[in-house]
Amino acid sequence: MLTEVKRRLGRDDVAGALLYAYPKVVEDLGRAYDVAFPEGYSHEEILTRRFNEAMAPMAEFFDQLYRMYAPVRFGGRAPPGTADVVLELVQSLYSPEPMWRLYVTPYSPEPAATTSAGTSATTPERAGEEG
Repeated sequence: MLTEVKRRLGRDDVAGALLYAYPKVVEDLGRAYDVAFPEGYSHEEILTRRFNEAMAPMAEFFDQLYRMYAPVRFGGRAPPGTADVVLELVQSLYSPEPMWRLYVTPYSPEPAATTSAGTSATTPERAGEEG
C-alpha cells in the first residue's frame, strides 16, 4: 500500500495517490480492526458510526486524508497540499500495529536441503546464486 502511494507521489501524481490511498485505507481499517463499513457509507458515517476506541487515535489523520481526497474525487480539482503531506498522513495511518501488520509477511525459514550424509546440498559455487 505505502509503496504504491510513494510510487504515485514520485511521479508527482498527488491526485492519483489520493484516489488510491483513501479507499485502500478504508478497506484496511476494516480488515485491521474487524469493522464492517457498509457500501455507500459517507466519510462522516464511517467516523461517527464505525470508528471504535482502538481506531480513535487515527481519526484526525483519516479526516485530513479525506479533506485532501474529496476535492479530487468529487470535484475533479487538484488536491490541496503537497505530496509530503499525503505521505505523512498515510504513514501516520499505518503506524499503529494492526495496520502495519496487514502488510507484514511472516518469516518462516525453510530447512536447507541435505544429502544422505546429512550435509548441506548447497555447494560453495552455487551458494548465493539465484535461479
